[in-house]
This record gives sequence, C-alpha cells and structure tokens, in this order.
Amino acid sequence: MTQELDPIIKQKIDEYSKLKLGTCEVVTPYFINDKRRKDLRAMVGKGTPEEIIMEARIWEKLKGTHFEQMDAETIKEFLTGRGLGVDCSGFIVHILDAYTTNKLHKHIWQLIKIPSSSFSARLRYMLRPVEQLGASIITNADNCFEVDLNDVKVMDLIRSKSIKLNGDHIMIVSKVITDQDNNVAEIEYTHSTPHYGKLNGVKTGVIRIKDLNKPLEDQEWLELDESGICHTLEGYTRDIEDNGLKRLKFMD
Repeated sequence: MTQELDPIIKQKIDEYSKLKLGTCEVVTPYFINDKRRKDLRAMVGKGTPEEIIMEARIWEKLKGTHFEQMDAETIKEFLTGRGLGVDCSGFIVHILDAYTTNKLHKHIWQLIKIPSSSFSARLRYMLRPVEQLGASIITNADNCFEVDLNDVKVMDLIRSKSIKLNGDHIMIVSKVITDQDNNVAEIEYTHSTPHYGKLNGVKTGVIRIKDLNKPLEDQEWLELDESGICHTLEGYTRDIEDNGLKRLKFMD
C-alpha cells in the first residue's frame, strides 16, 4: 500500500522542482541569506516558485541573457549566482501553506504558535511571517508531537540539523509504502538541501526500513552523493536527541 501527498501539495512541489524558464524545467536551487531579511522573499530563500521565476526574468533582462539559449544546469547556476533559490524552511512553509489555505482556509503562519517574545518580534512576524518561520519553530513542542516510526504518515515532518550552517533542517514525508502486514517499508521525504553538489536544492530521498525495532537513523538512507555519503543522515545524527519524526498538532 502506498500513501501519497494530496495533489495540491504535489503540485506545489512540482512547481519548485520544475521552474519553467526558457524551454527547460529547472530544479529550484538551495539558497539562504539570513543577513538580508528585508529583501524580497525570493532573494533570501523564502520565495514562492512564482516569485523566484519573476526575479529570474528580471535578472535575465538585466544581464542580457536568454534562458531559451541555456540548458537546465546553466540556468540553475545562473539562479544560484543571483541569489535565487529556497532554503529548507521556506520550501516547507509554502508547501504546507498550499495545503492549509485550500483545506483549512488559513495560512500556515496563522496555525503555527511562535515563542512569546517582544512586541517588535511579534510585529516582524505579522509583517513577514514566512521569513520568521524557521525549521526550529515549525517542529518545536508547541507545534508538533513525536511520531513512532510505524505510525508515520505523509505530511509528517522530519526535524534534523544542517551540517554546514549549524542550524535546524526540516523535511516533509512525501510518500509512505507499507508491506502486506501494514508495516512501514519505505519512507520518501522531500526537502531543499545545500548538499549533493549540482543536485542541491529541492529533491527527494528515500529511507528503506530494515528493522522497525530500530530507530530511524539505523535504517537504510538511500540519498547518496557521488562518494556514497548521505549528508541528510549526517545531519539527522547530529544532536540526534533533538531530531525525529514530527506531526503538526493541527494535522492530528
């Protein structure tokens, strides 16, 4: 049996995975810039696919280039060079928002609890919520609860760590395959990652469940780079007691 995402979410993931630029479909690269939070969302790793495409078109004109004459890899490099892409939480926020606005008639930032803070911090959240919703807040105990491995469902989240940036990382469970006994056999997750070289950005990975009696980190993680390294697993095992499978409380 296979659990798959709601078509609304699948469509939004496809929009990030297949940016329509020139004659190509381009994977949105990974990009983050914490120092320029006042810039446009597309310029700080928090943009929607539409916003990223719009900014890319502006840069195309400014640089006098033509996407129609470029292949997908070259266009992706162009986007990276202009600081256009999406970070892990920006990607997840817009993915979840596609679902909540359609099904619950609320933006995701209206459903997430933020830590009590100063008036100025609350005001920033009201004015620029996507920029303020990081992986740590989305997956903290106020917003999520732990999920057992054999109870995992699509739309659950995997809280992890970023190896390069020394922060939190977040992934969404995009497919769950169960065996004839209804035990979880395989988990697919989707995320935006800075790793895997030219394959950075929005991509999927698979965890093959070998033993349900063992924790997630002891299963078979198949998202490997050319050297056979799973950077996603490395991030998950970093500060592991703080990581795990999570479910948003409003999804229960």
